[in-house]
Amino acid sequence: MSTTPFDGAWQLVSGECLDQGQWIRYDIDGIASRKVIAGGYFTFVTHKNGAFWSAGSGRVRHEEGVYTESPDMGTFAPEGMRDYVFTARLEGDLWHNARFENGERVEYEVWQRIGA
Repeated sequence: MSTTPFDGAWQLVSGECLDQGQWIRYDIDGIASRKVIAGGYFTFVTHKNGAFWSAGSGRVRHEEGVYTESPDMGTFAPEGMRDYVFTARLEGDLWHNARFENGERVEYEVWQRIGA
């Protein structure tokens, strides 16, 4: 069974992502999410303004500060079923990750470990 330092349950604290040229700020846009990582898999559920917004699940890998999610099911369009590669670091119970595409940061998130 595969394990990572990120195994456990997480609650989204803050973040932002670039979506079709527009920045979505999670605090302003009412984004809330939980993620569980175990045995080489991840699953997340996200709400926007208290209503279901998205979910996904798939494989996860971690090597030398690089965290990769490879979804194989979820509410994504087919082109969303690809690897999402993040630089990642843990600071106590906080997990910071950033995702870049073509040298530009397109996502930044801070998660807090819960249920430990």
